Amino acid sequence: MTTQLFVLLLIATVLVVYAAIAFTAWIRLRGTRVVACPETHKPAAVTIDGTHAAVTAVWDKADLKLDTCSRWPEHRDCDQACVGQIVEAGDETRARTIAAHYFEGQRCAICLHPIDTIDATALQPGLLDPVTHGVSAWDEFKAQDLADAFHARKPICANCTLAESFRQRFPGRVVDRDPRPGSVIQQ
Repeated sequence: MTTQLFVLLLIATVLVVYAAIAFTAWIRLRGTRVVACPETHKPAAVTIDGTHAAVTAVWDKADLKLDTCSRWPEHRDCDQACVGQIVEAGDETRARTIAAHYFEGQRCAICLHPIDTIDATALQPGLLDPVTHGVSAWDEFKAQDLADAFHARKPICANCTLAESFRQRFPGRVVDRDPRPGSVIQQ
């Protein structure tokens, strides 16, 4: 092996390692996070500047700065003190993780079956408004409004979310069947 080939392989290896570090940082830090705004102490939905974090992760520890915040543009010049919450809590600040913790061990308010764990590729569980009986999947809410929605609404499984959403959108196309075989009740 010549010296030139060795140097090229060494450079290629270093570049692949740096690219892997950057890609891993980008994957780990992407997505919407929910933090408590240090100014208002209310939930705020933020995203991290993934490109900046990925590039800085190559040289040292990833430098986190916000890319978006639900309180912007009015408060765009804030000191971004909420970034520390993301550093400390990590994935616990992800909207999906917060929802997964909420639905864990819950039973559907309609069918009473246990609610399955949240899977990004499957139907999402939802929330039932006890006053209006309106149904929405949990991921239809703004991330900063999740805590209020979880407090004010009842959890329902993905199947009931789908069925009730269809019932609300197309009430004339729903046929409720009596649990007894052969009988049909139309509404």
